[in-house]
Amino acid sequence: MLGRLIRQSGFYALVGVTAKLSGVALLAVYGDPAYLPRADFGVLGGVEALRTMALLLAGAGLPLGVIRFTAQRAGDEAAAVAPTALAIAATLGLAVGGVGWLGAPWLAATFLGSAAYAEAVRWMALYVVVRAVADVPYTALRAAERAGAYALAGAGEALVLVGAVAWFLVGQGEGLVGVTKGYALTGALTAAVLTPLALDLRRLRPDRALVRPLLAFGVPLVLSGLAARFLNVGDRLLLLQYLDPEAVAVYEWAARFGGVVNVFLVQSFQMAFTVLGLKALDASGDAALHRRAFRHFAALAGGATLGLGLFVSDASRLLTRDADFIGADGVALLIGGGFAFYGLYVVVVNVLYSDGRTGLVAAGVGAAAVGNALLNVLLIPRLGVAGAAVATLAAYAALAAWTAGRAERIVRAGYPWRAVGAVAALVGALWWTGTATEAWELVPRLAARIGLLVAYVPLLRAVRVYGADDVAALRRIVQDRRAKTPPAPPPAPPSR
Repeated sequence: MLGRLIRQSGFYALVGVTAKLSGVALLAVYGDPAYLPRADFGVLGGVEALRTMALLLAGAGLPLGVIRFTAQRAGDEAAAVAPTALAIAATLGLAVGGVGWLGAPWLAATFLGSAAYAEAVRWMALYVVVRAVADVPYTALRAAERAGAYALAGAGEALVLVGAVAWFLVGQGEGLVGVTKGYALTGALTAAVLTPLALDLRRLRPDRALVRPLLAFGVPLVLSGLAARFLNVGDRLLLLQYLDPEAVAVYEWAARFGGVVNVFLVQSFQMAFTVLGLKALDASGDAALHRRAFRHFAALAGGATLGLGLFVSDASRLLTRDADFIGADGVALLIGGGFAFYGLYVVVVNVLYSDGRTGLVAAGVGAAAVGNALLNVLLIPRLGVAGAAVATLAAYAALAAWTAGRAERIVRAGYPWRAVGAVAALVGALWWTGTATEAWELVPRLAARIGLLVAYVPLLRAVRVYGADDVAALRRIVQDRRAKTPPAPPPAPPSR
């Protein structure tokens, strides 16, 4: 099971790599005020936050419901789950998107600071309609464990998004509105192409009897999901209430890099673990997979966060001349660390999903969102954009710890929190050491920081995240794989 988790996470990670590379490509345009003014880039974060919240409402918790109900059924009953979810998603998508389209002036004035951004909000509302539909065939691929097909579709969507946004932003000079037009066009193409490829249109027959169970399972997830999305993107909306859009743009820049941990690592892991973790608990009730995944993910996410903090300033230098953007590495590190804790939450909350405790999940995430909002209100006036990053990190850490405690009451997993503390201390120490090289020339600076990142691996042993038994187990795995590798065929005899 762990091998399947690693293999499928690898496929899903390919989606994250493509998405993040496309995002970095767009940063080269976003960082140029000739195409997108810095203030509009700050507002873009708020527009995307509204889009994320609206898309969650339109989705009604259907993705996890499709996975769960498909796994619990067989034959025609299982085949009816995705078509039923598709009908629900189309209906809710039109409703939520319609509200966003009609209420765009009010939404823009209330959350973005000016009704002048209403047109951008309208195009994002259209994106919500088509993306709600596209989420269903994406989820059907996950439920069938067709990770390769999912990766191919996700990579294609990311590339189309880059082309569409670049066309409207650079080619047509439409600024912020052009960015949102690019999203809407990409979402429409994705829904139109992926739905017939992922679903059998000949058997596309919704089952009315499934509507109520799907909604009953998913609606509590909407509440928890709204809170979770607020933890992820709600800080942009709060920042716009306290700071001017140009200052918020610095946070948005750091968040685009901090999201590397989320897109590349957390989301790919979540897509695989949500399915395999539920199956492991349903099959044996044993949380051994969860315990091992928890420690390994902590070590891997720590390394990714450290790499982010060490190299984001040099990556920014390749994309922009804005000194504030280049100096946002500390904020990016904090944001990445928050996503690392969210990955640990993905492991422990799987137990609550398996036990049907979606209401408890909603309560936990809701409390974390309220705490995050209060911390933002307290810290942003004092620390600026760094205050928002600290608030998010603290909220994610508290959510993971609280949820782990509730999960332990259901299944005694024995999550290794000491390892998490050791990883966090190690990452902080190595990043702080790396800041001393900021004034160095490029080559020695990069060499020193690469050395710090490489040192992270053996130091995991020094701080006892891994021990001698783990090293011996790794050696056995390598030896077993070598032993299973078939020998090369003997050379063919020379022809006469």
